[in-house]
Amino acid sequence: MVKRHYDNSELLKYEEREPNLENFEGKELLIHLDSFCLGDTICFASLLDAFMDYHKPKYVWVSTFFPHLLKSNRSDYEFINANQVGFLKIDKLLDVGYNKDNMAHTLGGMFYAAKDTLRLPQSTKPGKCPVVPKVRIPNKGKITIGPETIKEISQWNYNGTQGWQDVVNAMHNNGFSVYNISYENTMNLENVKGFHGHDDLNVAIDHIVSSRFFVGLSSGLSWLAWAYEVPVVMVANFTKSQNEFDCFRVTNPYVCNGCFNMFPNIKSKCPIFLGTEREHECHLTITPQMVIDKINEAIIFTNN
Repeated sequence: MVKRHYDNSELLKYEEREPNLENFEGKELLIHLDSFCLGDTICFASLLDAFMDYHKPKYVWVSTFFPHLLKSNRSDYEFINANQVGFLKIDKLLDVGYNKDNMAHTLGGMFYAAKDTLRLPQSTKPGKCPVVPKVRIPNKGKITIGPETIKEISQWNYNGTQGWQDVVNAMHNNGFSVYNISYENTMNLENVKGFHGHDDLNVAIDHIVSSRFFVGLSSGLSWLAWAYEVPVVMVANFTKSQNEFDCFRVTNPYVCNGCFNMFPNIKSKCPIFLGTEREHECHLTITPQMVIDKINEAIIFTNN
C-alpha cells in the first residue's frame, strides 16, 4: 500500500523478520493505522478485535497518531504512538488504511478498505471501537452538534448558515440545550452553548457522551460519537451509506450524490459540477426540515 502522509523516517523504527508473511497465527505484528484523520482511525480500530480473533497472532503493537484516544481491552495487543522513539523487532508490518488510488477502496468505502488491508473477509462486522472508557449518563435535554469541519466537501451550507440555525432553533424551541463542539467557529450560531477551539479532545468526548444524541457531518466528531455508542444524526450525501456506520442519515437520492465513493482521490468540493449552478447540490438540496425529520426520529429512538 502506498503511504500518503508521511515517510518511514517519521514513524517508530522497526525490523521485519518475515516481510512476505501471509499467515499471522502465533506471530508478532506491528499494525499501523495509516491516517492523521480521527474518523479514519476510529473506523480502522473498530476492526482490531475481529483481526485478533480471525488471524490469532501472538501479539500486536498498534501504531496510531491518536494513542491518547484508544485503549485496548485485551492483553494481546496495545496501542503505541506512531511518533514515539523506539525500535521493534516484529514478524511483519501491516499498513492499514484507505488507498485513494485503489478503485475498490473508493467504491467500497472506509470499512471495505480497512478490512481489505487487515486481510479480513468483507463479511466481517466492525465491533465496538476500543476507545478510552467513559461513563455514559445521557442528559435527555442535551444535544451536541458538530456543524463545521475542515473538509469543504463535507459541509452542509444550506442558505449559508441559515440551515444550521433553523435546525438549532427547532431543537431549542423544543426545550433542548444545544452544545456546539466543532473546533471551528465561523458560523456564530445563536441558541447554542459554544465549546470551540479546544485542543483537548476530551472536551468534545465529555459533551458527546453526556448528550442524548449527536448531530453532525461525515467527519471525525460523528465517528467519535459512534465509537462511544451515542446515536448520530448525520448530514452526508457526498458519500454512499456503506462508507460510514449505521445512523440517522440525512440524504437526497434524487440529486447527484455519493461522489466520494465514485471518484478516487477527490481534490475539490464538487468533482462533477464545480463552477456550475449544480455545484455541491448533494448537500445544498438538503433542507433544514429534512434534518429536523431525522432528529425527530432520533428523539423517538432515544425515548426508551
